[in-house]
Amino acid sequence: MHIQYGFGSVHEVKVYDQDHFLGFLSLTIEEPKPQENVEWVGQIRGSDYLVWGLNHKKVRLKFPQGENVYVVIRSGGRAVPVN
Repeated sequence: MHIQYGFGSVHEVKVYDQDHFLGFLSLTIEEPKPQENVEWVGQIRGSDYLVWGLNHKKVRLKFPQGENVYVVIRSGGRAVPVN
C-alpha cells in the first residue's frame, strides 16, 4: 500500500473496524524493519487503540488526503499495512 507521506510525518487518521467508525488516532509514518517486507509502517501515538480492543486486529485507516489503507495493529501500537 503506497502513501504519499515521508518517514517521520504525523497524521490524524480516521479508524474504521469494518464500516464502523471508531474515532481518530495520531499516527507517525516510520521506516519498516527489513523483516516486515512493507514500504512503511505506522506507529500509533497514545493508547486509544487498546481501549478500542484493536490489538492484533485488521482495521481501515483513512488518511487526511483520502487514502484508505488496511493495517493490522501489532504489539506496541505498530500499524502494518496488509492487502
